[in-house]
Amino acid sequence: MKVEPSKPNEGSREGASDTFRMAERTICDLEAFSRIFELMSFADRIQELSPEEIAETAHRLCELPANPGNTMSLEEVVFWAGVATGMDLSRSMQQDLLDEGSASKIEAYSSLLAYSTKNAVVDITLQQLEPSEARE
Repeated sequence: MKVEPSKPNEGSREGASDTFRMAERTICDLEAFSRIFELMSFADRIQELSPEEIAETAHRLCELPANPGNTMSLEEVVFWAGVATGMDLSRSMQQDLLDEGSASKIEAYSSLLAYSTKNAVVDITLQQLEPSEARE
């Protein structure tokens, strides 16, 4: 069941404020998902990049915003925590602490979720680009 937000009274100051907050939230969501998608795309094409391009992109992706407590979404924080966990798992695999079978299982599972995340980002972006009448 899909829950639709109630429509504010369009002529009221409260309605304008609600609309502004919804637009702000949408922009924040898209910014967070675009950063997540950018990192995933970077990982997909890393073999095609020069060492300089890799260093430049990694540096840019890892710059904290001015006020991360207010500007980073929970989705973005959780995603970066997943990146750190993935890197730890990779190190464990290289040090033979994680067996090949378990590593393959984790990789297959995470690859499925990465694919789903990419599709979700595309869907969210397309929904935001549609005229508002089409979503109602």
